[in-house]
Amino acid sequence: MASKLLVKNAKTGQEFEYPLLTEEVRLGRANENNELVLNDEKISRWHAVLRQNKDGYMVADLNSVNHTLVNERKITEQKLRNGDVIGLGNYRLTFVHEKPPTVMLQQTKLGQTLLLRAPTEILKQLAPASLASNVSVRSAPDVLLKEVNRLKKRSEILSHIYELGKLLNSVFLLQDIFEKLGEVVFQLTSADRFFVLLKDKKGEDFLPYVLKFRDAKDTRSTRDISLSKTVVEQVATSRLSLLSSDAAADARLAGSVSIIYRGIHSVVCVPLIVQENLRGVLYTDCHNPLAVLGEDDLDLVNALAATAAMAIDNAESHQQLINEALARSSYSRFMPEHLVSALLENPDDFKLGGVNQRATIFFSDIRGFTSMSETMEPEVLIQLLNKYFSETVPLIFKHRGLLDKFIGDGTMALFGVPQAHDDCAIDAVSAAIEIQQRMATLNAELRDMGLPSIDVGIGINTGVVTVGLVGSDKRTDYSAIGDSVNLAARLEKEAEKGKIVISQYTVAALKGVYPVQQLEARSIKGKREPVMLYEVLWQGVSTARRTGSHAAFSGRIVEP
Repeated sequence: MASKLLVKNAKTGQEFEYPLLTEEVRLGRANENNELVLNDEKISRWHAVLRQNKDGYMVADLNSVNHTLVNERKITEQKLRNGDVIGLGNYRLTFVHEKPPTVMLQQTKLGQTLLLRAPTEILKQLAPASLASNVSVRSAPDVLLKEVNRLKKRSEILSHIYELGKLLNSVFLLQDIFEKLGEVVFQLTSADRFFVLLKDKKGEDFLPYVLKFRDAKDTRSTRDISLSKTVVEQVATSRLSLLSSDAAADARLAGSVSIIYRGIHSVVCVPLIVQENLRGVLYTDCHNPLAVLGEDDLDLVNALAATAAMAIDNAESHQQLINEALARSSYSRFMPEHLVSALLENPDDFKLGGVNQRATIFFSDIRGFTSMSETMEPEVLIQLLNKYFSETVPLIFKHRGLLDKFIGDGTMALFGVPQAHDDCAIDAVSAAIEIQQRMATLNAELRDMGLPSIDVGIGINTGVVTVGLVGSDKRTDYSAIGDSVNLAARLEKEAEKGKIVISQYTVAALKGVYPVQQLEARSIKGKREPVMLYEVLWQGVSTARRTGSHAAFSGRIVEP
């Protein structure tokens, strides 16, 4: 039995299993760099990690905000025992581990009793018409009876495969898919053991994934399992299904300890091919010399492998859709929809590293918020901020902006990234105008809620920045750095409440779309010479415009 996590969201009741197939499984809210994504605001983007070593699995906290619990106790790092419950936010993950039997692949020589069959021959071999083609009405009664029984068995096989196919359409865990296959093998054949071996991540070795025994006692008493390495390698190399109908009697298999010692009289091994890629093999054998596996059993397991391949492809597509939905949910909190789509379509564009490109940087801040927070209860303060951000962030997204970060009561946003375009300054100023215009109605709503009114100052600059994913392999943020960012932050400090202050570079990029008023040159920290500032005259201005055209506006610069 493979180790796994039984995952349950205590808040929603959602439950699922997560098999532990790799040496490291990272847990967190972020879609990137996590194998198991848990969409919960109480969970950090990179929250915890499970690592496998020779002694078992360890769980370690990754400096998460709300900590990692094991059996309701906060931990930094701890070895996991079977039944331990890991707590992350609203999620509870029960660790299930049972040391599996040791599977040994031993070398053998292939014998003359072998039958090899390509997966493409499955339907031809199972078709009733082809089965009866060599039988005539003049055949002996015993021949006719044998053929009728054979037809009945094939009909039963087809019926089970049909029902299995329908069932697997709604099964999305590999463990469950293979468990169902094993049940059908034991129901329709004389097999004593059924194994699923899957390729490891490097594609070099076969690792046991499912081990099933007809006799439950075998599971408890057999800790060392021997399989024929020659058989597995032959199937993996040729991609043909293999049958040895009397392996123990085959002279060429006489040297096989795994076959002779275990008293195995027949073996069926078929490739598991998903989307033309070899993922592993299905391996089943029989110990009873009077009930050996035959050609019909080969066709059955072959057909089951084809059915499993479709189910696996369906399960992986389902998981991909879930991951994409989780990614959209995560990224849409700081990116507009078009950027989320671009990220999902071209994830390589968002890897660690940066590029230099022209962009417009936006900073906003609530004026007098520090003194306001000194007299307000924390929960009221958070309620006020949440209301403000929930109203203003969508306006940034509306104008193709990317939310870089929240800085206390402030906001940093980028326009014209990651996809550069000439209208980034117009987009940024449009968002700023709508935010200032929204504040009048927002303050009325805040007063109705018993909350104080707020005023916002906004600073905007346009220039070349270095933009990309900044951070480590464990935690990254998409951000911009450079002198143009610093200047935008300084301009925000110059903006009084209800004002939008922009640089001369943003004025030039506005193309006269919005009216601005020139202010006095100011000495800005980090700049040798005074910087010319401008104020956007946003009152009564409409931000509606035709895409790609700004001819409807008669922008102007008003001298001070």
